[in-house]
Amino acid sequence: MKSLNSNDLIFKYEAFGLKIHSEIRLPELKPLKSEKSDINIYLGEVDLPTRSVLDEGISYKLLDNTIYRFWDVIGKFKITADSIIVNSAENVDKVILRNFLLGTVFATLLRLKGLFVLHASSINMNGSAIAFSGFKGSGKSTTAMAFYNEGYPIVADDYITIQFDGDIPIIFPGFPSLRLSSKSRAAMGLNFDKSNLERNIMDKAYASVPKSFSSNKIPLKKVYILQRNKESKIIDLKPQEAFMELIKNTFSIHMFSKLELPDNFVQCERIVKNLDLSILVIPDSLEKIHEVTRMVEMDIEDKL
Repeated sequence: MKSLNSNDLIFKYEAFGLKIHSEIRLPELKPLKSEKSDINIYLGEVDLPTRSVLDEGISYKLLDNTIYRFWDVIGKFKITADSIIVNSAENVDKVILRNFLLGTVFATLLRLKGLFVLHASSINMNGSAIAFSGFKGSGKSTTAMAFYNEGYPIVADDYITIQFDGDIPIIFPGFPSLRLSSKSRAAMGLNFDKSNLERNIMDKAYASVPKSFSSNKIPLKKVYILQRNKESKIIDLKPQEAFMELIKNTFSIHMFSKLELPDNFVQCERIVKNLDLSILVIPDSLEKIHEVTRMVEMDIEDKL
């Protein structure tokens, strides 16, 4: 790796309450002037023999306090609690590289910091965060965008970190952008300037939302676990059911060692004790997604 210190990294940003200094330009992030950093992102060689691991069908390797993540056509990433080394594949598109760096790779770093990372997108509803959790393709970003269109600021997209201030669960803002498919954008009637949209191989695009982005930490009041069906509805969860849903939607739960799982269970238990969780069934039809916003507004008004 190049001999660089934090102040040699010219691109400086903030996300999830952390100061980031980077050798790579990351336009999706919020710029920040800072002398000291919490996380450094470098370009460099990642010396890890990946062929045997790739043949096993997995894209990560855990060694001590380091996690390696790698994809044949994307590149290799060495991740610690305070740094990421990026070794990109030959001729990989910069947009695609950033997509992986800001998605799976950065979420992995947050996990290494000991934070509880949940697959979820979040919006700011009258000073409180409301999160929409679910697996890939469940509609997290599309649901968040439906609320954005109603005037609610975005807090984070795709994943959030839940921390505590006493007994109050809080989340820090992520990136001022949403990743949406062309189908979702068309259904929402979005007409973003092309400079704010960047395609990747998954037909997703970063839609920049800097003018409606919650930039301060915010209390988390509700988590909805997303499911799809023909009609929209909300189903209350019992504490044990909510606990199991949090475990299932914990980022990279399959990577946790037997020694790490008890800590995750404790985190999930604490969240369930201090937070309301429900199932939110959203319609398969994107044309009906707007029904969800009114239903959630009424639910929040009634329960919180």
